[in-house]
Amino acid sequence: MGKIFRGPNRSFSFYLLIFMIFLIVCIVGLLTVNAYVFTRENFDREYQNLEFQTEWNVVEALRLTDTATNILDDSLNDKMRVGLTRVNAEYKRVNGDPSHMDLAALKAELGDGYDIYVIDENGVIVETTYPPELGQDFRSVPYFYQYLTKIRNADGFYPDRVVHELLGAGQYRKYAYMPTADHRYVLELGLGGESFDAINDALDDHKNVKKIISSNLYVEGYTSFNTLGLRVNNNTAPPEPIKSQLAEVIRTRSNLKIVDTANSRITHFLFIDLHDTKYGSDPSRIVMITYNTSLIEDALNHLLIYHIVVALIAIITGCILAFFLSRHMTRPIHAIVEDVGIIARGNLNHRIRETRNVEFAILETGINTMVDSLKTAFQKMKDDEIFQNEMIDQLPVAIFITRASDGKYIFWNKMSEHLFGIPASETLGKTDADLFSPDVVNDIRAENSGIFTRPGEVRNKIISRREHGGTINHMIIVPVFDSHGTPQYIMGISEDVSQQNINLKMDLLFSITRHDILDNLSVIMNHLERAQLKNTHEEMQQFFDKTVGSIEAIRNQIAYMRALQELGFISPKWQRVERAFRDAVLLLPKHRASIISEVGDVEIFADPLLPRVFYNLLENSLRNNTRAKPEISLFTRRETDDLLIVYTDTGYSIPRDQKEKIFDGSDDTGTMRGLFLIRELLGFTGITIQEDGTPEAGIRFEIRVPKGKYRFL
Repeated sequence: MGKIFRGPNRSFSFYLLIFMIFLIVCIVGLLTVNAYVFTRENFDREYQNLEFQTEWNVVEALRLTDTATNILDDSLNDKMRVGLTRVNAEYKRVNGDPSHMDLAALKAELGDGYDIYVIDENGVIVETTYPPELGQDFRSVPYFYQYLTKIRNADGFYPDRVVHELLGAGQYRKYAYMPTADHRYVLELGLGGESFDAINDALDDHKNVKKIISSNLYVEGYTSFNTLGLRVNNNTAPPEPIKSQLAEVIRTRSNLKIVDTANSRITHFLFIDLHDTKYGSDPSRIVMITYNTSLIEDALNHLLIYHIVVALIAIITGCILAFFLSRHMTRPIHAIVEDVGIIARGNLNHRIRETRNVEFAILETGINTMVDSLKTAFQKMKDDEIFQNEMIDQLPVAIFITRASDGKYIFWNKMSEHLFGIPASETLGKTDADLFSPDVVNDIRAENSGIFTRPGEVRNKIISRREHGGTINHMIIVPVFDSHGTPQYIMGISEDVSQQNINLKMDLLFSITRHDILDNLSVIMNHLERAQLKNTHEEMQQFFDKTVGSIEAIRNQIAYMRALQELGFISPKWQRVERAFRDAVLLLPKHRASIISEVGDVEIFADPLLPRVFYNLLENSLRNNTRAKPEISLFTRRETDDLLIVYTDTGYSIPRDQKEKIFDGSDDTGTMRGLFLIRELLGFTGITIQEDGTPEAGIRFEIRVPKGKYRFL
C-alpha cells in the first residue's frame, strides 16, 4: 500500500478514488462487523439465559423432591418405631447374639417391604434380610459411620430420611435406627418394596431432571450423582476424569465448571445441598450437565458467510460508482491546477479560468483574490523585514540565531559584536566549531543537546568571561519551531550583568559585615561599662583585654573588605579550601572553641568571597554555642563524582523543621545569620549547601562541589 501512494505522477483523481474505495470498505466492514457482533451477543445472551433457567429449574425440582420426602418421613416414623421395638425384643430374646435372631420370621411379622439390618461397632452390616447390602462397611462413608457410632453409644429411636439405597437398584427407601441395650450393635429397619413403587416413580430424580433438560437444545447429556459419587439411577461410579472432578465438587460442596474449547463443550457440576443435620443420611445431589456450543458456532459461521458475501457485493458496486464519480469531480480541478502552476512560477498577473461548477467557482474567486493579496503582501513583507532587521540590530542586548539543521549562524546583531568581540562578517555562515575553542564548543553542544526534546523550554545561564576583563553575562537560549512543530532555529539573548552582580554581592556583604561590626561594638561597650564599676587596676585590665579581641575582629573585617575592593570580586576563581578556611578563622574574635581542618590539598572553583562563607559558618557556631568548649571541624570526602566539604560543630543543633528555612533569608537577623548569602555565593558556580545534622551530634553542613569544579594539587 505504501508503494502505491509513493509512486510517481499520482493524480488527485487517483487519491480521491482510493479514498472513496477506502471509505466504502470501512463503512461496509463496520456494518458487517457490527451486525456479526450484535448477533453473537444475542446468541450468547440467549444461551446464558437458557442455561441459567435450566439449572435453576433442576435445582428447584430436586428441592421440591426433597420436600416431598420430608413429608413422607413424618408419616412413617411411628411405624418404624414400632418395628424397631419388635426387632430389639428379638435381640434380647437371643441374649445379644445376632446370629441366632430369626430375622426372616421378624420380616414376615412386620409385613411386606420391611428389611432388617444389624450393624456392629465397626460399621459393618453383619446380619440382614436384604442380601445385596450384607457386609456393607459404612467406614467408607466417614460422616455416616460417625453418625452410627453416636447412635450406638446413645439410647432411643433415630428415624432417617427417605433416601436412595446405597446398593442394589438404588430405589427410594425409608430407614430408622435404634441402639441395643448393651450398645454393641445398631439395629436398622428399612422400608421399601411395592409401597414405594409409586414414590420411586413420582420422585425419580433422573426422570424429573430429564423433563427439564429436554427443553434446552444445547444440552448434550446429563447425569445425577449422590454424595458418594455414584450415579443415582444405578449406583455405579463414573469414569475418569469425571470421577476426580466429582470428588472435588463433593469435597468443596460447591459448583464446578469445566470448559472443553477444542470440542465446543461446557460441563457444569451443580451441587444441590439437601443435607439436614438432624439426620445421618445426606441426600444432596450433584447434577452434571454437558452443553454443546457447536450449534452457536455453526449458526454464527453461516451468518458470517452471508455478511461477507453481502459486503463484497456492496464494495464492488461502490468501487464502480466511486470510479465514475471521481472522474467527474476532478476534471475542473485539473484546469485549476494548471492555472495555479502558472501563478506558482511567478506570474502573479495570471487569472484562474472560469468553471461551471458553483463550488469550484468559489475556489476560482478565492485563488484570484489570494493572488492579489500576495502581490500586496510581498511588498509589505520586504518593508517589514528591513524594519525588523534594523530594529533588532539596534537593541541594547546581544541577539544571535543559529539554524537547527547545521548549526550555522544566520543572525548576529551589533551588540553581539561588542559583547563577544567577533564581527558579524566573521560569524554569519559559520558554526561554533569555527569560532570557539573545543572546550567551549563541547559545553555549547551539551547545553543544546536536549533543548528540542522539551518544546517551550527557555534555558537561563550565567557565564563568566575572564578573557574579556572578568565580565559576567546572563544568557537565555530559546528553541524556535515552525507551525508543524519541527525544530528550525536556536535563538540566544545575552546581556552583560557584571555590575549588577557586583552590586548584589556588595549589598549582601555590607549587610552582614555591618551586623558583625555592630555586634563587636556592643561587646566593647558592654565591657567598658562593666570596667567602670571595678576598683582595682587588675580587674579593669581584664575587661580591657576582652575588648581587644573585639577591636581586632573589627579591624580584620575592615581589612578584609578593603582587600576585596582592591582585588575585585567579579568572577569566580580557583581557591585552596584550606587557605580560605584559615583566612576565615583569622577574622574571628578570641574564643575557646577547638577548630580542626583536615581538607587536604584541594582547590575549588568558587566566588572570591569563599572565605566569607566559612567565616559566617564559624561566626554562627561561636554565637549559638551552648557548650563550654565546642568542637568544630572541616573535612572533605568523595561521593561518586562530587566532592563533599563537611563542616561540623558539636556546640548547637538546628531543629528538623528549620533546616531549610535557615537559608531563605527570613532569619538573617536571628540566630542563624548570613546563610542566605552563603547559598547565593556558592550557587554562582553550581555549588550547593544543606544542613543534615542530628540533635545528638550537633550541626552538619554539607557543601557539595560538582565534577569539574574541584581539583587536587
